[in-house]
Amino acid sequence: MSSHAKSSPKDAQVMSAILKDMGVLDSETRIINQMLEFTYRYVTDIIEDAKVYSSHGNRKVIETDDIKLAVQMKLLMEVARQKNTQPLPLVKPYCGPRLPPDRYCLTAPNYKLKSLKK
Repeated sequence: MSSHAKSSPKDAQVMSAILKDMGVLDSETRIINQMLEFTYRYVTDIIEDAKVYSSHGNRKVIETDDIKLAVQMKLLMEVARQKNTQPLPLVKPYCGPRLPPDRYCLTAPNYKLKSLKK
């Protein structure tokens, strides 16, 4: 694998080094390709989102804050996706529409009728 590592691209060598640091000494070459594909796809998504944030700020150049915001939004979307997998509590069965108490409703009468007796 050492002769193959010398002829492989720099990014593949970096992925091999990451695997080696994590204790993976022997693996298929397809794993490195999958890791590279995942990394490129993730970085591309982040940069595309950062471009949108930069253009929203009327800037032509992507700044560090745009990248940070894109990463934070990706993490926030993952947290929201996990939170939204939990079902909402069941609604208690009531007859008719559920309204707040009368003192908070605008449907209560705000006038009094005069009686016709004299």
